[in-house]
Parts: sequence; C-alpha cells; structure tokens
Amino acid sequence: MDDEQLADMHRFLAEHHRKLGREAVLDVVTQYHADLAQRLADEAALIGRRASIAQRLREGEQRKKEELREKAAAGLQSPNAAFVPLLGAK
Repeated sequence: MDDEQLADMHRFLAEHHRKLGREAVLDVVTQYHADLAQRLADEAALIGRRASIAQRLREGEQRKKEELREKAAAGLQSPNAAFVPLLGAK
C-alpha cells in the first residue's frame, strides 16, 4: 500500500466515523466518533509529509555513508587517523 492509498483509507475512515457520530444517540458516543474522526483526518494529512521527511533522512544518511567511504579511501577516516603511537613511548 502506498502513501496515497493509506491517506485515502484514513480519510474514508474519518468520514465513516463522522457519519456514526451524527447517527449516535448518546453524547459520549457522538463525542467519541467525532474525536476519532478528527484524529484520522489529522493522520491522513500528515502521511505525505512524514513520507517526505523519511525520504530526506534516508538520503542524508546515504550521503554521510558515501562521505565516510570517500574519507576512508583517502586515509582520512577520523581526526586521529594521522596519529601513530610510538612503540615503547611512555
């Protein structure tokens, strides 16, 4: 299921719970369905945003890995890479 399908499902469920809330007799049930519908609608709105944030994070991590590989290949893996302890030094 892709992000758009997931968002559509959340929107559908939000509308369904709004309908159930309108049909409910007890105030507590009406409020429950209204709250649930709002949470589902909010989640539907955030799905695309979260997916794009996750994609940017994955791309950033990939860039960092590539930079580390390039530094390792150049012999500059860490700031202490040039430090070579002397044998027998105290």
